[in-house]
Amino acid sequence: MVIILICGIDEAGRGPVVGPLVMCGILLKEEDEKKLVNLKVKDSKLLTKKKRESLFDKIKDISYKYEIITVFPDEIDNAVNNHDGLNLNKLEARKSAEIINLLKPDKAIIDAPSNNIKSYKQYLFELINNKNIELILEHKADLNYPIVSAASILAKVTRDNEIEKIKEKIKIDFGSGYMTDSKTVKFLEKYYEEYPDLFRKSWFPYKNILNKKFQSKLEDFSQFIEKVEHKNKSVIEKLKKLEDFGYKFIPTSTEHEHVRMKGPCTITLYKNGKLLVQGKEEHKKSVEKLLS
Repeated sequence: MVIILICGIDEAGRGPVVGPLVMCGILLKEEDEKKLVNLKVKDSKLLTKKKRESLFDKIKDISYKYEIITVFPDEIDNAVNNHDGLNLNKLEARKSAEIINLLKPDKAIIDAPSNNIKSYKQYLFELINNKNIELILEHKADLNYPIVSAASILAKVTRDNEIEKIKEKIKIDFGSGYMTDSKTVKFLEKYYEEYPDLFRKSWFPYKNILNKKFQSKLEDFSQFIEKVEHKNKSVIEKLKKLEDFGYKFIPTSTEHEHVRMKGPCTITLYKNGKLLVQGKEEHKKSVEKLLS
C-alpha cells in the first residue's frame, strides 16, 4: 500500500505591529486526516483561546511530523523594505518552501497570501526541492482543509505564547499586538523608542509616529534657527541634515558661537557663518560628505 504524505501550511501574526509572524506546517498520512475532522478543528480565528490551546497537543500527537518557524520583526522589515528582492509574500513563500523541504510531503496545501496565486505558486515551486510534489494553493484554505486549519491552530497558539513571553520579560501588558487593540496603540506611542526590536518598523503606525516626531523636531529647529543671524539657506539645510542623522543641539561655549551640535562629532556654527567639525577623522569625513 502506497502511503501518501500530505502537508498543510498556514501562518499567524501577519498583520500586527508588535511581535513575530509564526508559520506552521503539519505532515500527516493522508489516511489520518479524518482524525483531524473528528477533533473538529477549524480555522484558528473561529476558535476561542481555550479551545485552541486544548487542541494544540492533540494535533501534534496526530501529526506524523510538524515544523514551526518564528519570523521576528527585523526579518519582516527587511522583506517589506525589499531587502534581497523580497516582499512579505515572498518571505512567506520562502518559509513555506523551507517547511516543505524539511517535511518532504507528496502533497502540500497552503493558505495563499497573494492575490496572484499563479505567480505565487511558481515562485514557491522554484524553491522546493521535490519537483514532483502536488501543490494546492487557495485563499482561505484554513476554512476548507482540516490539515490547514490544524496548522493555523499550532501557529496561532505559538504566536500567542511568544507574545506572553515578551509581556513577561518587559512586565507590560500591551494587548494583542494589533492596532485594533487600544493597549497596543498606547504601548506603541509610549515605548516605540525603548523597545524598538519588538515593533515592525516598516508598518505604517510605527513610521507615522516617527514622522510626527520628525515634524516636531523640525518645529523645534525652526524656533531655534531664529537665533542665527546668518540665515542663509545652505546653513539651514546643512543643520537639518545633521539633525536628521541624530545630532543634538547642545549649549554654546563661547560668545562667538551661534549653534553647537553633538553626535559622533561636535559641529559648531560660528556667528561669521563658518562651520567647524571636530572628532575622529573617520567621523569627520562622514559629516563633511554629508554636508557637502
